Amino acid sequence: MSQSVSPVLRECHRLRRHLRDLQAEIDLGPRVLKIQQEALADEDAAHKEHHDAIKRWKLKQKDDEGSLKTTETRLLKVQTDLNSATSKKEFDAKNVEIATATARKSEFEDAILTALGEVEERTAAIPAVEKKWADAQATFQRQQVEAAERLARLQADQVESLAGLEATEAKIPPEHRNQYNRIVKGYGPDGLAPVHGRTCMNCKTSLTEQQKTSLLGGAFICCPQCGRALYLQE
Repeated sequence: MSQSVSPVLRECHRLRRHLRDLQAEIDLGPRVLKIQQEALADEDAAHKEHHDAIKRWKLKQKDDEGSLKTTETRLLKVQTDLNSATSKKEFDAKNVEIATATARKSEFEDAILTALGEVEERTAAIPAVEKKWADAQATFQRQQVEAAERLARLQADQVESLAGLEATEAKIPPEHRNQYNRIVKGYGPDGLAPVHGRTCMNCKTSLTEQQKTSLLGGAFICCPQCGRALYLQE
């Protein structure tokens, strides 16, 4: 029985580290999902913003056209009234108003042209925007399918590895079972460590020749420095 302690502990160490890694991958799933959901939400926001921007530019164009019409009406009236000015002061005031209205008219005309350009450009981009949004949704759906399949594989591996660990730990000599349990409870998967030559690979402490001989003989040996259960490195 003692001759099997080292390979048993080696396999226990492998399985416990593997189970730790499996759990870490399983725990990573929700965080990855959150990132994917945030990416999809960003694409959704960009998709909506594109269409909302078109609506805003169309509304601005309509407002500016209304303002332009009002300005043109006022400009025409002031120009008509200019000839009826009865004093230089009134004449100058109307000229100032005409200049101001003319400048505003030009501003509204420029704004309308800008809005028309924006609407035309963004409308032309709609097919590409819709494709990008459709691709984002398809990618997210594919990621969910892949994540579910991956989780199923990890959980199946976890069940199999737990069964393997239970079967392997059953081979630990009864007189050392409690000590082994205390070690792995305290240190987890890192409660076991290989020995290379005479060196504990966890803390780099050198074993005595007697300890190395006992280990070679199949005894259950713990590192005198770090307390890890030791096994011979392959």
